[in-house]
Amino acid sequence: MKRVTPLDGVHNFRHWSGYDGLDGARVRPGLYRSGHFARSSDADKAFFDDLGVSVIVDFRRPRERKNEPSPWLENAGLDVISSDHDDHGEPPHLQFLREGDVSPEAVRRYMLSAYRRIPMQQGNQSVFIDGFKALASGKADKGLLAHCAAGKDRTGIFCALVLGELGVSDSDIFDDYFLTNAAVDFDALVPVFQTRLQESMGLDIPENGLRAFLGVDRDYLAEAFKTMGDRDHYLETVLGLSQDERQALRDRWLQE
Repeated sequence: MKRVTPLDGVHNFRHWSGYDGLDGARVRPGLYRSGHFARSSDADKAFFDDLGVSVIVDFRRPRERKNEPSPWLENAGLDVISSDHDDHGEPPHLQFLREGDVSPEAVRRYMLSAYRRIPMQQGNQSVFIDGFKALASGKADKGLLAHCAAGKDRTGIFCALVLGELGVSDSDIFDDYFLTNAAVDFDALVPVFQTRLQESMGLDIPENGLRAFLGVDRDYLAEAFKTMGDRDHYLETVLGLSQDERQALRDRWLQE
């Protein structure tokens, strides 16, 4: 099954439906994920219009949304879920890049710390909650597209949580997460990203560090799972989702 669709200005677009779930059912079509849309081409916009989703889940912080807006989404009449929490300075990934040590070893340490932080931050939790509720309520029945800046970390944890709730195996959850490493053309993206960082922030980032920064690793998602602990406890006690909402999500997004 082809999952990845290359687009002009949107990186890491793919669907995450069709996996085997609970009791022999499969995750029904309509779940998508990607990086941000700020550099969408006209062809990309037409593609998303044809996709027909009704809900966009945007994990980016307010400053990220301001710096790289995608106003055509609002004009399309979509329900955009986001959070105004955590708007207290430069996003952590940009702070890290400014620190100067972007060796693969430093990137790994930073990413592990990020995956401990992401599921516990108020802004991300707020979007997790509203995203789950949209899936459970029927608001997203026409389709849901989750994204952050690169579509791999915040988005990856959310997708992993939803797939786990639908009974998808850990193996398939990690395979879906790893698709970032195949979906993104790093040979093309890295030099563009280097130029962008130089022009916007005055940073000279080495290629090997950027490749590590833009990719994913099994240990990162495993670190998030370890931080969240038992999924039932995290969903019900930390996020406050009810048993009825969790069952409604399964009823709506699993099909024979």
